[in-house]
Amino acid sequence: MMEILAPAKINLSLRILGKRPDGFHEIESLVTKVDLFDRITFASTSGNQISLVCSDPDIPGDENNLAHRAAVILAEAAGVRDRGVRIELEKNIPSGAGLGGGSSDAAAVLMGLSSFWNLSTTTGFLAGLGAQLGSDVPLFLYPSPAIIKGRGEIVLPLTARLSGYIVIIYPGFSVPTQWAYSNFCLTKTADKYRISALSKAEGGELQPGNWSSLLVNDLEAAVIQEYPEIAKAKEALLGAGARAALMSGSGSAVFGLFDERETAHRAAGKMGVSGGYRIIMAEPLLP
Repeated sequence: MMEILAPAKINLSLRILGKRPDGFHEIESLVTKVDLFDRITFASTSGNQISLVCSDPDIPGDENNLAHRAAVILAEAAGVRDRGVRIELEKNIPSGAGLGGGSSDAAAVLMGLSSFWNLSTTTGFLAGLGAQLGSDVPLFLYPSPAIIKGRGEIVLPLTARLSGYIVIIYPGFSVPTQWAYSNFCLTKTADKYRISALSKAEGGELQPGNWSSLLVNDLEAAVIQEYPEIAKAKEALLGAGARAALMSGSGSAVFGLFDERETAHRAAGKMGVSGGYRIIMAEPLLP
């Protein structure tokens, strides 16, 4: 038996630069993983069946689950279709929240099974498989923070260290990623934005006060029009002392950045009591 953790992520910035010929959107995003984890366990089986069971009954355990598909595609690509495995997935990352839970689970299965099955694979090989599964999957195979480009499959790890404390609000509903992108107005990207401020942070440390200069999410305005609760969550975080707040990815989760652990804990406690949200305390994962 073997266990691996699959971390969540937040998008400190998400800019959409245009529509690609393949139908996807060209993006540029600064992303960091955080210490909120799904837990995945692998156990040997006597046959060659790949099975997955999940602690959340609303999440499928068949080929509609990215983690299950990751196991199948790895077995096929590595030529080990005769090997079976039972995968148990303990979900702690909210689904459909813009925190990358499904993609992280798929990446963790690729990495974990490679070790569990004693395969000789490289990160580049696994990233190629991950890109076939979903745009965000390769991100979770590399250290963070990182800039992701293309449709998300191009990952450029950074040497900058992000410090500070994060409070994540999950408002209790999911936002379909495809819907969010289809409702985004491409004319908003007429500027030639690039994450230029990151060059100053390379090799150094980025404090919460500096993070705020990077915080932008092109999808946020369109999503808030349909889901005003997201704007209320941002206001709650800022009112509780966050240096900045932003919707992560395509939503629905919102995060606030805090300088001090005590302030972040007070804010989390206050909102957990009065807002009826799911409140998650987190910190950036170091490279």
